[in-house]
Amino acid sequence: SSSSATSITTTTTTTGSILDGDGDNDNDVDNDMMEVDHDDDDHDDDQDFNGTLRDTRFASATATSTSTSTSTSTSAGASKRYSYHNNYNNRTKSKRYTRQDLQTVTKLDQLYQSNINMAREEVLKKQQQGDNNNRGNKSNKDNQSETLYHIANAIGSGELISEWALVLFPPSLRAASKHMVEVELEEARHVFVSILSMVLSYCTGIKSRSCAMSPVLSKIAFQSNLMEQLWEYVQKQLDRVKTQKSRTEPTSSTTTNIQQSIRAFSAASTFCDLFVHHLLAMDDEEFLYVYTDKNSNGKARSSIGVMDIIEILKLNLYQLYWSKPVVVDNLKLPSNIGTLSLEENEGCQRLRFLLSGTKLWNALYQRWSRLYTTVKFCEQECWHFPRLVTREKDEDGAVVDTRGGDGMQDDLDIFMDDGDDTNSMDLDDTNNDQNGSSVTATPTTADEENDALASSFKDPKMARILTSIPQAIPFDRRVKLFNSLLKADLARAQDETQAIRNMMFSMARGEEGAEFQGRIQAKVHRDQLYEDSMNQLNNLGTKLRKKVSVTFYNQVGALEAGIDGGGVFREFLDDLIKEAFNPEKQHGNIGGPLFVESSSMQTLSVNTSLTPTSEVLSHYQFLGRVLGKAMYESLLVEPQFCLPFLNQLLGQQNTLDDLKNVDAEYYRHLSALRRMDAADIEALGLTFELSSQRHSSTDGNRSVATTTVELIPGGSSINVTKQNAIRYVHLVAHRRLNVESAKQTNAFLSGFRDLIPAAWVRLFSPYELQRLISGDDTVKGFDVADLKNAMQYAGGYHPSQVVIQWFWQIIEEMIPDQQGKFLKFMTSCSRQPLLGFQSLAPLPCIHQVRLSDEENSLTSGGGKDLRLPTSATCMNLLKLPNYRTKEVMKSKLLYAIESGTGFELS
Repeated sequence: SSSSATSITTTTTTTGSILDGDGDNDNDVDNDMMEVDHDDDDHDDDQDFNGTLRDTRFASATATSTSTSTSTSTSAGASKRYSYHNNYNNRTKSKRYTRQDLQTVTKLDQLYQSNINMAREEVLKKQQQGDNNNRGNKSNKDNQSETLYHIANAIGSGELISEWALVLFPPSLRAASKHMVEVELEEARHVFVSILSMVLSYCTGIKSRSCAMSPVLSKIAFQSNLMEQLWEYVQKQLDRVKTQKSRTEPTSSTTTNIQQSIRAFSAASTFCDLFVHHLLAMDDEEFLYVYTDKNSNGKARSSIGVMDIIEILKLNLYQLYWSKPVVVDNLKLPSNIGTLSLEENEGCQRLRFLLSGTKLWNALYQRWSRLYTTVKFCEQECWHFPRLVTREKDEDGAVVDTRGGDGMQDDLDIFMDDGDDTNSMDLDDTNNDQNGSSVTATPTTADEENDALASSFKDPKMARILTSIPQAIPFDRRVKLFNSLLKADLARAQDETQAIRNMMFSMARGEEGAEFQGRIQAKVHRDQLYEDSMNQLNNLGTKLRKKVSVTFYNQVGALEAGIDGGGVFREFLDDLIKEAFNPEKQHGNIGGPLFVESSSMQTLSVNTSLTPTSEVLSHYQFLGRVLGKAMYESLLVEPQFCLPFLNQLLGQQNTLDDLKNVDAEYYRHLSALRRMDAADIEALGLTFELSSQRHSSTDGNRSVATTTVELIPGGSSINVTKQNAIRYVHLVAHRRLNVESAKQTNAFLSGFRDLIPAAWVRLFSPYELQRLISGDDTVKGFDVADLKNAMQYAGGYHPSQVVIQWFWQIIEEMIPDQQGKFLKFMTSCSRQPLLGFQSLAPLPCIHQVRLSDEENSLTSGGGKDLRLPTSATCMNLLKLPNYRTKEVMKSKLLYAIESGTGFELS
């Protein structure tokens, strides 16, 4: 009806710029909506600024409640609105956000889905009451029920909305003008977007695939003309909001401003839901061609610019997450549907935009991360918020101390259990009904881990960002936050105070053989490094977080004299990982290497040809613990993993586009099916089944078994055709990337998460996680200037001395492989520290070893009888003799680093 349409128009509108969230022109934060204050001092004030208007409630986005909502709120709230906004600044600035106010976005999403379902149930309940009231008039009841059914079916199937879209958003404005004048067209579009927003309310959420089967999304999202005009509509409304706010006084036209804000957030969240669904069916090549200028044409084919979307979302999400964050009170259902004020309705739309905007921003960032090493359609800085300063003025994020009895350790125990984690791969967990709508959300393992991570940070706003959109914070800062988490847990797990007390009490009682029991002792043979390590360390589980003291047996079977102060263990772990992840080496009697190297990308992936027996899975679990221990001890190692495996470490689902990072040729042939003619596809004779080979070894006898699996029930009798080729392609990719390696990857993750909680690594993208594991691989060798700036000198050395100048000349002349060996000789790690050499503790140091005149006179044979350089790796200390010539120093230094000897007494 026209009255209903009018009320809908006053309830919802569009945006794309920064909106204050209060609908007025407050001067306390950014009068110009498109400006973001980059002054760090101002951001501290934002901590006290409450972006929510008051005890806002969740506005159920159902068509039955909307018509009464606005009319009631307009009359009931008009008398109090002026005084409300007059006191707005005083009330919001006096409020300090609590952790309860700023629950994680995952929690908000769960509550939103629950409230949507509650609203549905209330609508059904009212309908049933209406049917009961009409029970005496059967014909009237039947007519009402039948009419409602047809209306709901027409809207829910997307047919009716699709027809409206063609009329209101035609290819040309001239086509629409045949039906109505421009003013009427604009009002009709407002109504259409409002209705579409309400229909898609159940699609709002943070998970891209939660409503993948929605008929409405499928009908609307792939109409490219509609999507382009809808985006243009959003931008147009955005400009109006900015113009309107710049021309009005803070207390004038408040109702109009709030209505405009409601309309803006509503339309923006609608576009986000549609565009995310649109991107699900688009591969990377098509995405680059249509929405970026990174193609052969040098410009985007569509008028929707991905850079514009990223920038607009960033500015708005900065407001919704930080400046004026959405609070949990926005989720409250009113006691009586239809009594929502404009402010309450605005709070609901801000909440929806927070969820949908986060979903789209993360979807774009995930695609950007996948394309990072090949085609960057924007710079990394495009994802960063203005610098965020917490109340505690802690540049690194103010991590809660785990030793203070604040309960964080209970949270850590959620994902640091000794038992096997059979649900390690939380791959975009969703709960969908048969119609594609998301049902009441239940917390998953990943959700619980995110909540535990959020409780690690003192500032709840920072916690919300880090658990939802960590890319908004620069990588270096997230590394510092990650290191602070490690440091806090290390302090608890490796606290040896009680062990020292126990040893002292035993000695005081005169007990014989009183020993220090605070560390794990391991004795390994250098020529049996992997076997000895697995036998002694693999069964420790989470206890591997304790300090490990290693003693080596040298090549002749004698114990090396070196005492492990930390450096011996680091070298042990570095050598162990090189051997364990060697794609050319088999461990045990399992039939092949655990990881194989892709021919195209030269990165490591799980060897899916191995039969996943219990023995094989125990090896993967051990490798997970070994890699986890390296990260836990902040030791950079060499293995470079393929993108799909890194995705699985992060708990992300692999898609068709990820297949090219494992086998580019296979991806090319598989993708070609989508563009082939029907006759060509049928000529291939493909069915919905897939064959694979498994290798196994029993008592030294290797065997190969070929198995065929159906991709769908009855797939062996279903031919691949032009109509179902796209489904076939995606099912094959899913099988190859997510299913075939599931058992091995689950075992690996079970070991890895004994030391590194899953939520901690989700602070990073796959590419960033690889940097966290192995450092910046684009740097060959290491940054000599960085090491030079961090280097300390002792024993009489000084950087101005000619001996030290020779030393740095020799280091610069080394090839990258020699530089890596030098680093390992001095620090036990062949990789440059991720945050630079200044982050080493203690700082690297060169200590002078004085040679007597008699020793320095031994120069015959190139000084072969002179003392060699030595090192104390636990202290990052190089003991360098004061050689008389640069040539002698170079020969001695190269001999020392390339000899590969163990830890002995010098």
